[in-house]
Amino acid sequence: MIEFELIYILYIFAGCVIGLVMGALPGLTVTMTIVLVVSLTFGWAMIPALAFIIGAFAGGVMGGSISAIALNIPGTAAAVSTVFDGYPMKLKGEANNALGISLFVSLIGGIFGLAILGLVGPLLGKIALKFGPQEYFLITLWGITLVAVLSQGKMTKGLIAAFIGIFVGMIGMDPITGLMRFTLGSKVLSGGINYIAAMIGLFGMKEVLTQLKRSKTFKIDENYKIKDLFPKKEIIKRIAPTMTWSAVIGWIIGLLPGTGGDIGSLVAYGATKSIVKNPNRPFGEGSYEGVAAPETANDAAIGGALTTMLTLGIPGDSITAVIIGAFYMHGLLPGPTFMITEKRYFYYILIFLAIGIVFAYLSGLLGANIMLKVLKFPKWALVPTITMLCIIGSYALQNSINDVIIMTFFGFIGYLFEKCEYPVSPIVLGIILGPMIETNFRQALISSGSVVSLLTSFITRPLALTILVLVVASFVLQSFTVKSNKKSEAEN
Repeated sequence: MIEFELIYILYIFAGCVIGLVMGALPGLTVTMTIVLVVSLTFGWAMIPALAFIIGAFAGGVMGGSISAIALNIPGTAAAVSTVFDGYPMKLKGEANNALGISLFVSLIGGIFGLAILGLVGPLLGKIALKFGPQEYFLITLWGITLVAVLSQGKMTKGLIAAFIGIFVGMIGMDPITGLMRFTLGSKVLSGGINYIAAMIGLFGMKEVLTQLKRSKTFKIDENYKIKDLFPKKEIIKRIAPTMTWSAVIGWIIGLLPGTGGDIGSLVAYGATKSIVKNPNRPFGEGSYEGVAAPETANDAAIGGALTTMLTLGIPGDSITAVIIGAFYMHGLLPGPTFMITEKRYFYYILIFLAIGIVFAYLSGLLGANIMLKVLKFPKWALVPTITMLCIIGSYALQNSINDVIIMTFFGFIGYLFEKCEYPVSPIVLGIILGPMIETNFRQALISSGSVVSLLTSFITRPLALTILVLVVASFVLQSFTVKSNKKSEAEN
């Protein structure tokens, strides 16, 4: 049984507005937004923190399309595909229709993902109860490999980043023997690297360093009328089939460990280009379907990513990798037993997400012009605020200056990686999943008795075999997906 208080709505609304604004600002990703939001919730009660974080998640994903349409610059990685047709619609004088479609389909996609989360979550939780060390090793390995090989087509760099994250996760005490590893004799490192501090650095402080040289104010002339942001009936009728399959694609892609809305939106856009033979305009020239497909998919992916995180304890994407860290910080343990021991929090999350999705839609309608004014702010005005939040958030984790040092160090690491075009997200998932991979592999090896027996168990255990097939299939399919995405981007 859950008890709902009206104050929770205020937390959801506040988180939603922050997420929407941060998502709309080019360069300030949803992941970085969630990192900053999480750092603010340290010391909060669990339920208000959940409401605030979930609200920011819903708002951030929906906000990315605002700058994509107005500036031809996606506010978030998941809005990359929205640029292809959203900005051309603006150039043709249909900015209202473009943003109206984006907000509406995001609402529909989010509700679809939420509904499937409510239906499938408990079922998947029951299946996950049958997982042993072998299954957990394979599924965590799956999460790492997927995010690595699907890092913007840079497979080698993605794998390097993932393994660096795994190495960072190994610093400190050995989980099996209790011996110290890779600490260089330092007491600071004996407790391991605080993953929240590392994530604040990799996304928050990294963005500060990146934005220091970008103080230019964007030029924006649009002025939306609320009544024009409601899509017309004929447009809804035209894009209804696109919304249907894009919602399914987005949820399925979001369900896969390590993918999320970034990949889901690209796949949905590519699928729509293949399926729709008679769009209102050619794709890349202002097609309604070209806006509807990615925006539906990236919001539907929220439900899929949360399903994987809550029932298996595996982050669905880099955003849920941060959220799962926040859950640990507040005493929640997502995984197979979550539906048994923490079931009421599952329902809290469903309710908060439903309210957050609706609030994000209404905030987009009512605050679109305000968002455009925010986009006119010079970047230098935002940098000091973000820097302060990063420092305060990392220090508040354990009231330790060591965490601030770690945060700053990883900020420089993230900045260098971005300059060298190495993806940062695999590092985050490596830090989170690395200890789980190691622990479950060693437990499986101990229980099997030998390497041969362990390898045999991957085939003789039905669930392990199923996951192993999915891992192999992911490697086979990822090449096709990356090539298809590159082709779509080249054509646009």
